[in-house]
Amino acid sequence: MVGLVPKRSWRGEVVTVQKVITGGSIVALLTVGLVTVVLDDSDPAQAASSCAAPAGVSAGPAPAGGVAGFDAEQMKNAQAIMNAAKSLKLPVAAQLIGIQAAIGESTLRVIDYGDGAGPDSRGLFQQRANGAWGSYADRMDPTISATNFFKALQKVEGWETLEPTIAIHRTQRNADPNHYTKFRPQATEVFKALGGESGAAVDPSGVCPAEGNQVVGELAGKWVPPMEGAINSSGYGPRPAPPGTAGGVLANFHYGIDFVHPGGPGTIVALTDMKIVKVRNLDGLFGTGVTGQTVDGKLTIGMYHMEAGSVKVKEGDTVAAGTPLGTEGATGNVTGRHLHMEFFAGALPNPMVPINPTIDPTPIMKEKGIL
Repeated sequence: MVGLVPKRSWRGEVVTVQKVITGGSIVALLTVGLVTVVLDDSDPAQAASSCAAPAGVSAGPAPAGGVAGFDAEQMKNAQAIMNAAKSLKLPVAAQLIGIQAAIGESTLRVIDYGDGAGPDSRGLFQQRANGAWGSYADRMDPTISATNFFKALQKVEGWETLEPTIAIHRTQRNADPNHYTKFRPQATEVFKALGGESGAAVDPSGVCPAEGNQVVGELAGKWVPPMEGAINSSGYGPRPAPPGTAGGVLANFHYGIDFVHPGGPGTIVALTDMKIVKVRNLDGLFGTGVTGQTVDGKLTIGMYHMEAGSVKVKEGDTVAAGTPLGTEGATGNVTGRHLHMEFFAGALPNPMVPINPTIDPTPIMKEKGIL
């Protein structure tokens, strides 16, 4: 049970936001591939990228011809979703989640039929006839069905800090919790088209962590195993080609070291005192995970494939050895549940696009007595 980590192409990365504090202002670093844009919260429009704000916006008129492949009827339904959230005094983050959910359920159409998984499902959100979503008429009404969706979303503990697809899943209970991820870019385009300037700087990742830059635990310089009771399932270096490959040539390279907990999903902790510089949310290659730089600046450590929604730290936090970071999972490019770790020498200038080559974690972990 090991992770397949191919030679990576860093272009086409998801858009992410890293907040740093400079001169008393919060600056957001938006990274798309190799391009970084700096947003300063002194600009009210740019400050909209902060997850805690702004409040929901009223939907404006849809551009003629629709947006992102959606026609006038679909855009009208998106308007109803946005305005339902605003009437409940919910923030922009909720409005985006509502549009994303409806795209994933009905492509923003009021559907008068169900499917194999829910033959009684109806409306924009494909809500069931189980009494939780109101009458048939309620489920077929865009405003009422959206209002009921948002009321249910508010009951999901910590929905603001979850990946949007997980927040939607815990509201809708889709068979695949990651089903809604692919609809985020369309939802963002629709929102911006209807929200005007107020939506221009919305964080496309949709994740809304509380402010970082807090110290968690007592920093003592010690090292601990990354997952208590786990087995080292795969080492660093070249791997044999899969069976049947001509000549049995070494066909790929494993850029890190893997651990799996035999008793079920284990808790992944910080190996040593480190500052969290990157939180990945359902990245296509690495899944969910965190990257930390040791407080002495000598190493950067990436810890990947965590369970979606399980990350317990925020970018900017400084955490002590043993601080829980998340839960072992199987997100990203994997063949099964495990923790994949990569080590880099020194601090990375941009954790999203690490130029430094990986180094073998094995001798370092052995020297520290944790392997």
